[in-house]
Amino acid sequence: MEKIEIKEIAKIVNGRLSGDKKCFISGVSIDSRTIKKGDVFFAIKGENYDGYNFIANAVSNGAAAVVSEISNTKCQIPSIIVKNTIKALQDFAKQYRRRFNIKVIGITGSNGKTTTKDILSLIIAKQFPVVATQGNLNNHIGVPLTLFNINKKHKYCVVEMGANHTGEIEYLCEIADPDYGIITNISSAHIGNFGSIKNVLSTKTELFKYLKDKGAAVVNNDDKLLLPAVKKLRCSKKTFGIKNNSDVMAYDISLKIDRTIFTLKINGRRLRTEIPLCGLFNVYNAIAASACAVLLGLPDDKIINGIKNFMPQKSRMEVVTLKGGIVVLNDAYNANPASMQNAIENFAKIFYNKKRILVLGDMLELGDYEIEEHRKLGEFLYKNKLADVVYAVGDLSKNTAEAAGGKWFKNIDELSEYLKKNLKKGDAVLFKASRKMALEKVIERLR
Repeated sequence: MEKIEIKEIAKIVNGRLSGDKKCFISGVSIDSRTIKKGDVFFAIKGENYDGYNFIANAVSNGAAAVVSEISNTKCQIPSIIVKNTIKALQDFAKQYRRRFNIKVIGITGSNGKTTTKDILSLIIAKQFPVVATQGNLNNHIGVPLTLFNINKKHKYCVVEMGANHTGEIEYLCEIADPDYGIITNISSAHIGNFGSIKNVLSTKTELFKYLKDKGAAVVNNDDKLLLPAVKKLRCSKKTFGIKNNSDVMAYDISLKIDRTIFTLKINGRRLRTEIPLCGLFNVYNAIAASACAVLLGLPDDKIINGIKNFMPQKSRMEVVTLKGGIVVLNDAYNANPASMQNAIENFAKIFYNKKRILVLGDMLELGDYEIEEHRKLGEFLYKNKLADVVYAVGDLSKNTAEAAGGKWFKNIDELSEYLKKNLKKGDAVLFKASRKMALEKVIERLR
């Protein structure tokens, strides 16, 4: 972050400043444990915590100033009092982003946002200074925190945008002001909050609508839900796909245990490359990033090298080899009906010559659809014979186990003990569930 005077921040957030008005701020933090010297601490109030209670910790750890909703008379450093600290954080980020002549790329979609963001930022970094969302800090607080990492050397900023409710992407766009937009795909992720797939589509496409006639949109040309919604786009667009003819395409795809090899068509040329992740859906993430890189005018070799050198995050199609030659595919970071089916189908193709075991947990945030979607998943497994054994854990996944003819466990302790005793040499096991199910703990116990 570039240094800024505290009195200027107070003006931006419409707050009441007390203390040294010439204090300079060099960073922003909402976590008193990781605060750095020179940071301003925003005392955010969450569902289960109140940042006001951690002001003393922030000060002792080096905070230069505090933004809070309540005055703290014991605070010995400059403080700004505001009506709402979250809105103040967002207002500050909005103005801070606009200080820089930087191109911002917004990425949203039901699946693949983080992987696409990581691949694209790696490609850009081969030629230009770039800042990107760390991990998946993609919400109304994470996006502002990403923007505060911009400084005058950066040419591009890649921002992941997540949403659980209608209108959220539009609001994030108003903060980040993207010049380019990527929508990876549309599916029923978080449908419990959205209410319908129509609302999911409407919310995700808020990114493209924000672009209006400036910038450019990167469109999944194989997504049947998305295509009708982008026909009237006023901005320019670049398409990517595998099935339908697109500007950027992948051909001759070969799925391996620890990587996926494919031919990439970019700028009229076909180049052989690979991504160090298994799964067809990860090829989609790679070509989405490639399509945007083409829009930015990046050369072929930078795109190819970016894809090849990508390092996947933990628990995203991570290959783990256990004692005795048991192969585990750890994709326990998150799950929804579409990502679940995609992961299982790819797992079945890759490990066709092994005993295929699925360890599945609940898919969350499906609302009124939760029982139906879990049962549909079980019926899908039973009909298509994509696994030799199905194990499930979690109240909702009991429906999956019943429909698939699998075995259900009350908790991960029971599941772990069973797997320890029953997994055998040569087995291939896929772990997949929503993050809160913590299936990675089972894998650690098996290790």
